[in-house]
Amino acid sequence: MNRDSNPYIKIWKQFFVASISCLMICTALAQSSQTTLNSDIKLTYSFNSPTIETIDIAGTLYDRVNLLDCYSAGSAGEPKIPSKGAFLLLPPEAKVSEIDIIPGEKIVLGSGLLVEPTSQAIPISQTEDIPIPIPNELIYQSNTEYPGKLYTQVGVHSFRGYQILVLLLHPVQYNPVTGELFYYKSLEVSVKTDATGVQSALYRGLDQDKKEVQQKVDNPEMSFRYNQEYASSSTPFEHYDLLIITTDALKSGFEPLKQAHDATGVQTVIKTLTDIGGSDLESIRNYIRDVYTNWGIEYVLIGGDDNIVPAPILYVSGMDENVTFYEDTMPADLYYACLDGPYNYDSDGNWGEPHDGTDGGDVDLIAEVYVGRACVGNTAEVNNFVTKTVAYINKNPNDEYLTKVCLAGEYLGNYGIASYGGTYLDQLVNGSTDDGYTTIGISADDYVINKLYDAPGYDWPPSAIISVINNGVHVINHLGHANEVYNLKLDTYDVDGLTNPSNRTCFIYSQGCIAGAFDYSDCIAEHFTIKTTHAAFAGVWNARYGFFWSYSTDGDSQRLHRQFWDAVFGELIPEIGRANHDSKEDNLPIIGRSCIRWCYYETNLFGDPALKITENTNHPPEKPGVPSGPTSGKAGVNYTFSSSTTDPDNGDELYYQWDWGNGASEWLGPYTSGQSVEATHSWLVAGDYQLKVKAKDNNGLESPWSNTITIHIVVGPQIEIGTISGGLKITAEIKNTGTINATQINWTISLQGLVLFGQKKVGTILTIIPGDSFDISTGLVFGFGTVDITVTAADAEKTATAFLLGPFILNIR
Repeated sequence: MNRDSNPYIKIWKQFFVASISCLMICTALAQSSQTTLNSDIKLTYSFNSPTIETIDIAGTLYDRVNLLDCYSAGSAGEPKIPSKGAFLLLPPEAKVSEIDIIPGEKIVLGSGLLVEPTSQAIPISQTEDIPIPIPNELIYQSNTEYPGKLYTQVGVHSFRGYQILVLLLHPVQYNPVTGELFYYKSLEVSVKTDATGVQSALYRGLDQDKKEVQQKVDNPEMSFRYNQEYASSSTPFEHYDLLIITTDALKSGFEPLKQAHDATGVQTVIKTLTDIGGSDLESIRNYIRDVYTNWGIEYVLIGGDDNIVPAPILYVSGMDENVTFYEDTMPADLYYACLDGPYNYDSDGNWGEPHDGTDGGDVDLIAEVYVGRACVGNTAEVNNFVTKTVAYINKNPNDEYLTKVCLAGEYLGNYGIASYGGTYLDQLVNGSTDDGYTTIGISADDYVINKLYDAPGYDWPPSAIISVINNGVHVINHLGHANEVYNLKLDTYDVDGLTNPSNRTCFIYSQGCIAGAFDYSDCIAEHFTIKTTHAAFAGVWNARYGFFWSYSTDGDSQRLHRQFWDAVFGELIPEIGRANHDSKEDNLPIIGRSCIRWCYYETNLFGDPALKITENTNHPPEKPGVPSGPTSGKAGVNYTFSSSTTDPDNGDELYYQWDWGNGASEWLGPYTSGQSVEATHSWLVAGDYQLKVKAKDNNGLESPWSNTITIHIVVGPQIEIGTISGGLKITAEIKNTGTINATQINWTISLQGLVLFGQKKVGTILTIIPGDSFDISTGLVFGFGTVDITVTAADAEKTATAFLLGPFILNIR
């Protein structure tokens, strides 16, 4: 018999085809709806009340405004008003079409105030004719609000294929004529985007990339969209962590460094300019792009001086007091770290201008790879550098010298609070909230800190720092005068005469001017790092002027210096290459301020970027991933969230604590490293709650808090589905167990099985008052055999099974 001649089979096949078609249409519509919904970003930033203090600048009393984790972004002479940096991860394949800021409650802080003017950025080498900060009269005589806008768009920058919108928010406003100062308790940022259909060639889909971007942005949950919409890169056939670029003649000298890294798990590959096929800037950068994409490279060591492996020469300028104009060109390996787009879009002689990036926008300023340079020119210098670097890799982590830190501060000139470098360097000890931002510093409990400070009536002699270095010191932080051949009060011949052994060399971070000008013939930073097996194994020095602020510790170079150690001890980034780039990116929102861009470009790392500056016998757990779970819900309903992290120490068990925004959980556990954990919570009061989680190991060491996820809770009806009954129709009880009326409740009763008609019934209940219920039902149902019943009402769902015998619904359970 022809199987299709059976009328029941024909009906069933038609039903099946129709069902599949409906399912495909509904799925497509749902995906379209989700894309539209999630392509917009909304994020609320809340602010505490600013504090106001009276200060004296050269005999004039001003009001200083401080707001936690906000910072001054204005030019010299403008009112020093705190602003907030914002990093927003855009959806994949999206561009910004509209930005809207909705202010919250306005709070007036006072009137008749004279807000202090922003200080001038001063080259650290300048000692005379320093102007006192004075107000810009065009602004201070203007009867209008300053800054007069709620945000500044800094730009869109890319990190490993993730697009990040950087904004500067202005919650504080000031009228200089009336002296009125007010702030908004919150700013809601709304960003609308348009689809581009273009996927970044630098997206690798690696878990390590997602984890890093989550730590950089304020809406880390958006990173999951990239995983959903982009195909993850397959595991590369070859994998390396560190790329060393050098010449054929110098390659063999770097082999011991490769072997030392390989032995500690940092997989290293050495390539020469011959392998690359060119020695020009573009060829080298393109090669780095290629191995970054295909080998998973994270670190790049340039193994050659600038006349061997060329250094990008970037142009930069800055304005002080809106009068003093500085401009210069400088060697900047930042070009090899930030791999998106061009650095000379207009093809003129000045690379790195703010309009030299893609389509005339800013150049890329967020690093894909972390770069350092060994300015070697011959095999002897390679041996000096490699000997010290390998000794540091193989150091005894319990060596006492690793606990020794020296702060070397010099007299800078008569600039009020900024007269002595020691005032700045004190902000590196333990941490600081000075100048409106918070940084974690070098712990005085864990390190022996020697302060070598000039003071009134005392200037420390060069012999003092020579003694410190020769006796073994791990870290030197310096703020003082310098030039190409002078730093830390030492000349190059003093550095060449140092005698500390190769396993007792130091790391130096100096704000001094021009000491890192490696385009000069053998600057003093090169003498410290490659001219001897003594002195320093690595350091960060300035290629041109370092900048401080007169009558303020909020200097531009100081900003990067503080953020470097915050990266190491606050963000737990021990690799010196990553820490150096992180110190720049933390200042990206104020890239237009004063001479921040100048400092961003010039702070080159002289050394191996993969070296870790800190090692402990026990390590805290890594920062947990952002909690995964719903972002909206109703009061009184339990919601489940998940997260996980890993512990660097094998065998440590982990415990988790959840901060729900209205209280915290106990420590939950133990769990194994890498295990996904879940926790459930409900909120009784409507509002926005920021959730985060942290972990601790069984030694009590705690991770940082994760990035937050926000859940929006509303007070509303609570719909539940009660008894489902049968007979000649299916009836279900819909109950409102909430506290307010439930209105316009859409419901559905659907059946799956051999149902010939009556497969689905939908309807709407106009109102159910709190505590009441309403019965819904199908019409006539006809079918045979066991069927599955699904009842939905609002966001509630309940299932049951029954037996159909023609029109009779039997044995519901």
